[in-house]
Amino acid sequence: MNNNDRPDELNKGFSLVELVIVIAILAIVGLILGTLITTGINLYQRQNKDLNLQTRSQLLQSQITTYITNADLGLYMPEGADESSSMFAVLSIDNEYYKDKKKGSAQKQSDFENGTIHARAAIIAYDSEQSKIYYVAGADGSADGIPVIAEFEDGKVKKVTITDSESMYSDDMTTWPVLSDYVSDFKVKVVDDAKVVNVEMALEYSERIYTYDFTVALRNDTSLYGPKSSEESESSTEGSESEYRY
Repeated sequence: MNNNDRPDELNKGFSLVELVIVIAILAIVGLILGTLITTGINLYQRQNKDLNLQTRSQLLQSQITTYITNADLGLYMPEGADESSSMFAVLSIDNEYYKDKKKGSAQKQSDFENGTIHARAAIIAYDSEQSKIYYVAGADGSADGIPVIAEFEDGKVKKVTITDSESMYSDDMTTWPVLSDYVSDFKVKVVDDAKVVNVEMALEYSERIYTYDFTVALRNDTSLYGPKSSEESESSTEGSESEYRY
């Protein structure tokens, strides 16, 4: 029998149906692998964004806690601010001013009683349009603090006046040093009864939001600073001595 007359089964190819089945199986496997890879990448990116926001919020908390803790005269909210504010000044005693004065300790005591205390101020402000928190403590990036006179009444700051015009910061907040960016919300509230400051903030980055609330205890009890109002004076005990801490 001639071999050329036999069907050549070895040269038989795939049918169209078989090719379609193979292509469909490969497509399904590729789709599954692509989904797994995409899911893994998205998960990594989300975790990385969350970690970035957590790190930024913890750093911001540490910085604000340090500023508030070192503010031995407490905080001052701008006039017209409600109980919560996105801008405030941290006030510290201007020890350099009192050191240069004769009888500095007596002068300081007198100022505390009269409620006009020479202090150094630093301002922390949140700009919602820029999503940034700014911090300024003097002109040209100085960290010495802005010289001010803080007027107290019933232990609360009623007014702050800048005493050195050369230390004035720019009115343009965007020129101030940036304390943190990616901030979508920031509020500070002083709880007088508890002598603490409540801070609420939220950071947002690439559709990820991280909220963080914390409390900072004020360094000094300023309840005795400055003259008392008429109601306080009538309710106070006559002849009692006041102790001022600084």
